[in-house]
Amino acid sequence: MRRHGKMRRGLFLLAVVCLVLQLPMRASANQATSYTYAADENGYWVRTQDAYLPDKTVTELGLSSPEDLFIDENNMLYIADTGNRRIVIYDIAKGEIADELTSSEFTAPRGVYVTEEGDIYVADSGAKAVLIFNQNFELTGKLGRPDAPIFADTNYEPKRVAVDGGGNVYLIGEGVYNGVIQLAKTGEFLGYFAVNDADLTFAQRLQQMIFTRAQLANLVDINPTVFTNVFVDRSGIVYTATSGTSKNGMKKHSTNGGNMFKSNVWSYDTLTDLYVDKSGLIYTCSSEGYINIYSKNGEEIFSFGSYVTTVDISGLFTSLPSIAVDVDGNIWAVDGSKGYLQSFKPTEYAQMVYTAMDLYEEGRYDEAMEQWNQVLKLNQMSILAHNGVGKAYLHAEDYESSLEHFQVANNKDFYSQAYWEVRNKWLQKWLGPILGIVIALLVLKKIVGVIDGKKGGHIAAAKKRAGEKAKSLPVLKDFIYALKTPRHPMDYYYEIRKYRQGSVLAATVIYVLFFLDFMAFKTLKGFIYQTMKVEDMDIGSIVLGFFILLGLFIICNYLVTSINDGDGTFKQIYMIPAYGLMPAMISLLIVTLVSYVLTYNEAFLLTIVLLIGITWSVITIFLGLQTVHDYTFGETVKSIILTVVFMVIVAVIGIIISIMWDSLYSFLAAVGKEMIQNVI
Repeated sequence: MRRHGKMRRGLFLLAVVCLVLQLPMRASANQATSYTYAADENGYWVRTQDAYLPDKTVTELGLSSPEDLFIDENNMLYIADTGNRRIVIYDIAKGEIADELTSSEFTAPRGVYVTEEGDIYVADSGAKAVLIFNQNFELTGKLGRPDAPIFADTNYEPKRVAVDGGGNVYLIGEGVYNGVIQLAKTGEFLGYFAVNDADLTFAQRLQQMIFTRAQLANLVDINPTVFTNVFVDRSGIVYTATSGTSKNGMKKHSTNGGNMFKSNVWSYDTLTDLYVDKSGLIYTCSSEGYINIYSKNGEEIFSFGSYVTTVDISGLFTSLPSIAVDVDGNIWAVDGSKGYLQSFKPTEYAQMVYTAMDLYEEGRYDEAMEQWNQVLKLNQMSILAHNGVGKAYLHAEDYESSLEHFQVANNKDFYSQAYWEVRNKWLQKWLGPILGIVIALLVLKKIVGVIDGKKGGHIAAAKKRAGEKAKSLPVLKDFIYALKTPRHPMDYYYEIRKYRQGSVLAATVIYVLFFLDFMAFKTLKGFIYQTMKVEDMDIGSIVLGFFILLGLFIICNYLVTSINDGDGTFKQIYMIPAYGLMPAMISLLIVTLVSYVLTYNEAFLLTIVLLIGITWSVITIFLGLQTVHDYTFGETVKSIILTVVFMVIVAVIGIIISIMWDSLYSFLAAVGKEMIQNVI
């Protein structure tokens, strides 16, 4: 009876579970099948509201290994159906195949482009030609291999094609490292429109510098990364996609082939295609199924997508060779392995962002600001929105308000522009009064000096006594001595060596002050020049690194010079760097303070100040080592090199000991735990 009771209870629980599974349930499910990311103020991708949602999944087209998409002004989607040797024309509005282009010339049609006149250009790598058809699908031209002598050794298997308004044809050839092939509409070879630079390793760069021509000729050829796609927008601007690099994988080219993007644009290193819509937005895709959207200036807007292998999930791809954008802003993509089409519809959030960008481009700054503020209501940390509001304020000449938004967005370039205007206004308002006060103080000083001179010079005498009293204080006296040392280093270091000037206490104080000055330089510069946030720094490593390097230099130099008959004592070697650091310390302090009042345009001033201070200190310390040890120039250089070598050896030994100690500690801890467990 007990056994039957258990069986009945088990069957009852199973029935309850099945009933629950069949009931409709509320869940936080989302139509999106992947997260959307946007760049934060540091350039890292962070999650944001969904920008696109999967819309239509079209599986009945019978596609086989499709490779390229293009959408014309009539919202017709052209698909290079490579496996079936055809071009499919899909009517997006009706959701059906409108027609298909076939030809006996087709062998492997891999790329398709449609001009404003309706001419269809098909890149066929198997036929080794670009085939041109009119609107009636009649073959009107064939661009075969160019007969130019310079093109003789170049492989000619076109896989992607684009055409500008003048009829010039841009080709991506299979295995062509020389760049984008440019042909005239007659088929004449015009040259390579754009070429990627070869990424050299450190060893390869060193070889290029020191090897002879004969030695370089024996090396393996260093080929640049290859272009994977080319696109020409309706204004005639050429864009390219490159795989194998995440830096400048997407380029927007000027008429001479140069990259128009001012800074490096990040992209996936498996970039397969790009597309530009009527607003100038740039869409890219990678073979793993990721889609990125950029502004016309290369600013990252959104990123979404993911990679799947065996499962079929709407909006995710096994292989993503191409994308296109229709007249309504919907993204169309094709799975190259499974042969289905997938569309993505922009969300209200994405449309708000794009509308704000369009309003700004049209010069309607007030409306753009209003739209960006709506975006901020949905996402307070939207970098795009803060940049948009800041730019709108900038054009409205409300520079103070723009500074706040540019700072949140970490947009130092525009912050610098706005700060320039703020500073000009401040100078116009206060420069006159400040100069007046300075002149008044100078006049007052002169008057006081004249009066004091007539009455016996009591004030001057009091100042002199105060100065002499200050110089008598031990640490302050040595600190003043350190200030004078860089002016005549050999004389003052000779006094340190001969007459035992200076003190260890003063040198220690200088080291501490220099470290504090250095930390202020690293962490407290003005917003424009502060490249790293304090919270992102490893302060402990900086502190340990500073004092460990200083200690290693002093100890290793003492050991080296003791072996090489140096006259300096350990105490003097300890003081030499301290008494030479004053120029560097002053330059760091000046740069830290002045960074709050200078813009990017005056950055060279800070560089000059810093370079002068560091160079001056290096020369002073070098002369100090030479003087204290009574070395020649060559002997001093030799001692410094040996010191650095010893420092490296000690550091390596320290790292090895640290690793061995960690291993020993882990071993002993494991043995201890095992013993405790066995005893218990």
